[in-house]
Amino acid sequence: MKKMKWALGFLSLLATAGCSDDAYYDPYYYDTVYYDPYYGSYDAAWSYAWVDPVYGYWYYNIGGVLAQSTASGQPQAPVDVNAAATQLAANASSTFTPAGCATATASAATVNYTFNNCSAQTTLQQLSGNVQLVLADNQGQLGITATSSNLTINGAPYNLSMQIVGAPPDGNQRQVTITSNSYSPDRFDTRSSQSTVKWVTGSGCFTLDSQSTSTRNSLNSTTNVSGYQRCANQCPSAGSVTTQTSQGTFSSSFDGSDTIEVTGPGGDTQSFSLDC
Repeated sequence: MKKMKWALGFLSLLATAGCSDDAYYDPYYYDTVYYDPYYGSYDAAWSYAWVDPVYGYWYYNIGGVLAQSTASGQPQAPVDVNAAATQLAANASSTFTPAGCATATASAATVNYTFNNCSAQTTLQQLSGNVQLVLADNQGQLGITATSSNLTINGAPYNLSMQIVGAPPDGNQRQVTITSNSYSPDRFDTRSSQSTVKWVTGSGCFTLDSQSTSTRNSLNSTTNVSGYQRCANQCPSAGSVTTQTSQGTFSSSFDGSDTIEVTGPGGDTQSFSLDC
């Protein structure tokens, strides 16, 4: 009987150890599900802050473009990138709050920002540091390249590197495509993303769809964010995120609450609080 009890205890110990090993995954995988939508929403929020104020100005006032001409696919009139840069710089005091936290200067097609604890609509909080924009006319489409130096967001260092390309107007609907290598070095070693962002002009809300890859140390992952919806001063109200890794799939979804549950390949979950 004693031998039987010892054998059963030993098997139980093995089973417990096996379950523990199976349930452990590197925190990077959970972090990716949590942080990648954040970084995608930062990309979207920067785009909203820079594109929404000059969108109509770009497609109508500067180039004299009519809605029917953009729909026809005919070449559009050249636009004045210097004029758009000047308007963006002039808008800095209203785009970034509180008043006086941001200074912006325009030189030709370049805008240089200096932030001191600024906020912008939707997801950008506690912005400090320097950002440079270079505007371009991509065959009539608005193009913006953004880079940063000594930038922090919410107190964490952030490397901003992205290209934004606008699309012709469709009523009040706005749309941009973004190629981004932006991330916080506190969380990732690299990140590369392609995304589409849509919003209604002046709404303070956007919808994000993206695919990205990221690395940390020797680990890597691919993440898809679908139907992510967010408005100013609100938590994400819809959308899902799925991260594919060598260890399996990690996923979560958004429902307007200030927490999300990340589910791992074995069905185990971890909860995260959202900063919203």
